[in-house]
Amino acid sequence: MDTEAIREKYEALAPIFTERSRRWWAAAEAKSLGYGGIAAVERATGVSRSTITRGIRELESGEM
Repeated sequence: MDTEAIREKYEALAPIFTERSRRWWAAAEAKSLGYGGIAAVERATGVSRSTITRGIRELESGEM
């Protein structure tokens, strides 16, 4: 997976992220990548696995 592309997207959006939007973006990015997506997003952004997993749960439950 292209972690550099993930990092570039994250850095472009980072100034406008709130904690919640950062979590949801990381979750959506990880889901779009499929298998290994959580690890790739974690490596590229430094967002923790638990934060990404929480975001995925929130997105899937409609907790928005």
